[in-house]
Amino acid sequence: MALFPEASYPVENLYNGIKASTNMVIVDLKLLSGFKADTSLLGSPPQSFAPLVVRVDSKEDRVLVYLKEVPKGVPISYTLQLKQVLAVKNLKPAIINIYDYYQTSDAFETTYTSPCP
Repeated sequence: MALFPEASYPVENLYNGIKASTNMVIVDLKLLSGFKADTSLLGSPPQSFAPLVVRVDSKEDRVLVYLKEVPKGVPISYTLQLKQVLAVKNLKPAIINIYDYYQTSDAFETTYTSPCP
């Protein structure tokens, strides 16, 4: 099984709730098994949401992106760079949780998979 050097994952957040904007939002990206994240692009220009990024924490198996707020109806797009460091058979989808920092019950969950065959 061959390793794929790097993969880019486009991520887009869009808030369409009742308020004009959210409180602080945490985007909790669980990493795919066998992958490590390069977070250097998160919050870097020319990313349109750079002023919204308060902090980025990279842990062993996840990346946490803290956004100051997400305005209603404004798509927030960025790219997560992953590097495969270990070949894994039957790779399972990884979970992305997006939630309000102060009201954690206000949350959304989705998954992503590897674009590599």
